[in-house]
Amino acid sequence: MSPIQVALLGFGLSGRYLQAPFFAAHPGFQLTQVMTSRGEALYQSFPGVVQATTVEEVLADKSIELVSIATPNGTHYELARAVLEAGKHVLVDKPACPTAGEFRGIRDLAASKNLHIFVFQNRRWDSDFLTLQEVLRSGKLGRLVAYEARYDRWKPTANAKAWKETPGPGAGMLYDLGAHLIDQAIACFGIPKHCSGRTWKQRSFSSIPDAFDLKLEYDGFFADLSCSLLVSAPTPRYRLHGDRGAYIKYGIDVQEDHLVAGVRPGDPGFGWEPTSQAGVLHTETEAGLLVEENYPTLQGQWMRLFDKLHATIREEAPLAVPLGDIVAQLEIIEDVLK
Repeated sequence: MSPIQVALLGFGLSGRYLQAPFFAAHPGFQLTQVMTSRGEALYQSFPGVVQATTVEEVLADKSIELVSIATPNGTHYELARAVLEAGKHVLVDKPACPTAGEFRGIRDLAASKNLHIFVFQNRRWDSDFLTLQEVLRSGKLGRLVAYEARYDRWKPTANAKAWKETPGPGAGMLYDLGAHLIDQAIACFGIPKHCSGRTWKQRSFSSIPDAFDLKLEYDGFFADLSCSLLVSAPTPRYRLHGDRGAYIKYGIDVQEDHLVAGVRPGDPGFGWEPTSQAGVLHTETEAGLLVEENYPTLQGQWMRLFDKLHATIREEAPLAVPLGDIVAQLEIIEDVLK
């Protein structure tokens, strides 16, 4: 079976580090073109890949089957439509679109052309999130009564990427990091019964909402999701509480750090976090004593997303991230921003 020919639009953090290395390493794909102005950086990292300078160049190449969109948020909708109209499958970075209505439109366009649209929700395969899911499946926490997930950073100065600080469609941390936290909650528990929340500006110079709190209602518990760019001291990434115990996890998946440092998928140690970053499981013994133990973190597995992309295109396997989940994610964001 011939590899799927891939073109990438954009060569920033997502394109250069989070996607291109996986397309290059996966035997089922061949990264052939990248649209970027950074020709020298492209050549240094992927010397066999052709530089494109316009979207039209990419879309005119009949050999390209899949186009991945790793451009600023506000461009996703129009580019995804153009790719589908050109008869190619599309992978679009999160947030897929600024609105649920726009995403429904490109979902329906893809279906009408017998094409696939995928959304790059790579953090479903983070090491800590995979471990959290294993803890939930184990039953060691009993009945879940509270779920908390935070995406905190220490970013007291403006982002060097001006578009991330500019108001407009898809702007703000609820779209940027909130899309990941909401997607993880939906992956674990399904679409919530109700949601509420708020966004606000914490940094004095900010032109975009750079902090948020969300509350998603499920049967018997709430999922509390939050983000701030002004957190200099470590906070738990996840806190899960059940009627038989708790799981607390600090630190975040290391795949991004590895990729930026030049470690490639398949290299020794890729995706394994330091053992010192392991979460802590709190459980009660039959005698009623509370016991703490480190719970080893699983390996991060972003490559699974690419495995599933390939299986869907070549074998018509189900989508790894159901499109209904993406619609629900965007509806939650829109509800909070009303």
